Amino acid sequence: MAIKDDVRTLIEPALKVVGYDLANVQFLKQGKNYILRVVIDKDGPVSFDDILRAGDLISPLLDEADLIKTSYLLDITSLGIDKPIAFEKLELYLEQDLEVKLKEKVYEKDVYRGVLLSFNKDQIILGLTSKKMKEVILKQSQIKTIRLVIKF
Repeated sequence: MAIKDDVRTLIEPALKVVGYDLANVQFLKQGKNYILRVVIDKDGPVSFDDILRAGDLISPLLDEADLIKTSYLLDITSLGIDKPIAFEKLELYLEQDLEVKLKEKVYEKDVYRGVLLSFNKDQIILGLTSKKMKEVILKQSQIKTIRLVIKF
């Protein structure tokens, strides 16, 4: 088994207990350094405190298991603020501005931005600011990705 798989097996259960999902594990060499990159996620945004908490949890587990025989840097990160939103997690984003990319064009567009008005297991309804359309209904089968629109 590869190091990243061993690390995943070791840390994933502990992360789950405290409410984090393990999105990815990479063990790579950058220059002279080896880096163990652990990518976490959770429902909603991942804060800096979440990163620190995950590090405090993961580091002693890795030290005790001693899976990696060479020195390395532990890099804990998140998917970022523009992470894709899983369809089944949409309840957390009601009344939020979303960008929805489609697999194929619907009403001559393959990207919609709007406020999530409602959803069910089959479709979402986005409120639009367009003069032509006030809302659009998109089926889950038509959707490629959903992301939160970040406003600065």
